Amino acid sequence: MEIKIEGNPGTGNSFTEVNIQHVENYNPAATSVTNNYYGDHREPASRQAKSGEDTGTAPDTIDTTPIRTEILNYVSCIRPYLSDSWKSRYMQVWNDILDLDIIAQTVYNPGKQQGTNFNRNLVANIIYFLDQQGAYSSKYSATTMAVALEGDKDHPVRAALGSLPPADITSRLDRMFE
Repeated sequence: MEIKIEGNPGTGNSFTEVNIQHVENYNPAATSVTNNYYGDHREPASRQAKSGEDTGTAPDTIDTTPIRTEILNYVSCIRPYLSDSWKSRYMQVWNDILDLDIIAQTVYNPGKQQGTNFNRNLVANIIYFLDQQGAYSSKYSATTMAVALEGDKDHPVRAALGSLPPADITSRLDRMFE
C-alpha cells in the first residue's frame, strides 16, 4: 500500500503504515503492556486470599479431594524403593497421614512453591521421616528420591528430602507410629 500524505503534516510529525490482521487494542504510544487472560483463567484461591481479593469461599471449605489425589500420585512414584514390609501398607499410611489435622492445615497450601498445588516441601519432609521409620529398602538418597519424584536430581525438592518436618508435625507423626 502506498502512503499518500496531502497537506502539511506539521513539524516533527511522522506517518507510519501498520498492517495487523486483528488486534483488540492498538496503542502505539504505550510505555508498558499488561497481558490479560481471556476465558476461564482464575488464580488459585490461596493466591487470591493473600492478595485480599474475595474468593467467595473460605480457605477451609476448598475441595481438597483432587489435591489429595495429586499428593497420593506424587508419593506413589517412589514405591519401587519401598522395603518389603511397607509395600502393602504404604498408601494406607499416606492416607492416614493426610487425615491428620496438623498435616491438613499446611499440606494443601503450596505457599510460594511453583508448579504444585500442595506443599511439596512438607510432603518431602514426611518422605524423609518415613525413611527414619524404615520405609525404604535401599540406602536413602535425596538425589534418588528427587529423580523419582520430579525427574531431576537438581530439583528444589531435593533439599526438603533431607530434613525432617517441623517439630510439631514430627511429634504427631511419632505418636501415629507408636
